[in-house]
Amino acid sequence: MTETWVWCETLFTPFQQHNDRYIHIQEGKIRSILPSSEVRHIPNHSLVSEPGTIVAPGFIDLHVHGAQGRDFMDGTLESLQTISETLARHGTTSFLPTTLSAPDSDIEVALRGFAQHRSKITDGAVPTGIHMEGPFLNPSCRGTHDARYLKRADISAFRRFREVSGGCILKMTVAPEMDEGFALIREATEAGIQVSIGHSDATVEQARAAVEAGARHATHTFNAMRPFHQREPGILGQVLTDDRVFAEVICDGIHVHATALRLLLRSKGVDRTVLITDGLSAVDMPDGRYPLGNKIIVLERGGECRDLEGRLAGSTLTLDRAVRNLVHWFDVPLHEALTVASATPARSMQMGEKKGILASGTDADLVFLDANLQVVKTMVGGRIVYSRSN
Repeated sequence: MTETWVWCETLFTPFQQHNDRYIHIQEGKIRSILPSSEVRHIPNHSLVSEPGTIVAPGFIDLHVHGAQGRDFMDGTLESLQTISETLARHGTTSFLPTTLSAPDSDIEVALRGFAQHRSKITDGAVPTGIHMEGPFLNPSCRGTHDARYLKRADISAFRRFREVSGGCILKMTVAPEMDEGFALIREATEAGIQVSIGHSDATVEQARAAVEAGARHATHTFNAMRPFHQREPGILGQVLTDDRVFAEVICDGIHVHATALRLLLRSKGVDRTVLITDGLSAVDMPDGRYPLGNKIIVLERGGECRDLEGRLAGSTLTLDRAVRNLVHWFDVPLHEALTVASATPARSMQMGEKKGILASGTDADLVFLDANLQVVKTMVGGRIVYSRSN
């Protein structure tokens, strides 16, 4: 039986802080968390110890397109592996590789590639399933998505995508006004897919109807959405006031103004706020041109990514930096910043019983952070997949 003991000078579950604890791991799962006074003997070869660090649940990214020059849309093992390894260096232990609106055949390449390669990813963050961002989006709120490939809700196309993916689609962004009868949202929800409303010009009534049909997420809240108006609150009015909806947000200082982010945190709280990155192939890369599906994006001017039309296009954010931003810019308590990067995204995807928290029976997915909240080590399923000292 594979067995590991992790000594934690400081541990966040993430809801509570504990000092001087041991995490006992067997077969990739946490068996117990014990005060050091209750632990008698540990074989040296089984002990993992990083004095001076904070141990917390690994981060979970529900929206990421690529990293380090690689893009998920190409459907290759090499890209999926590179993305996985890059995210692990930043403390992410699970993620949803995300598609882009494109010709159906191009989307199917990415979906089919994931189904073929996901089980081969062993050294890095775990790609738990696919987030389909498009093509059921509103052209008026398309962001960097190519308007030529956007379409109204098409259940036959959805069924084909799901079949090609081998049932691996776990999350799908839909503009509810593109699904006039909400049949697509209902069918996807009944299939166990988390529907996220986004890239949308929906009225508040349409957004409310989407939630009634099963939608429970909002894709990069504030971005690519109808603006709030006092007489027509729109999609934002529904997202900010409906406790059923998890609001995802990009906390990079570029996508969302600080005041808007404070409003989101006050409206939704840590139980309904989810940090995402919308990370692109430009993550961990110098200024230059990089792929995003069949498009080119340009990284320049202090980390901004834009397409050739000048539209903001995703980010170079990583979740460890998003956590630091919350703590350093907004004075968010560390346990809350860790929660919106781990426990809340896990719970939003109905994975809260096995991921996002440190407790008996959960997956042994851990991040070790130094005093500056920089990643020192990342552990997935009880295995160290990244160590800064190596």
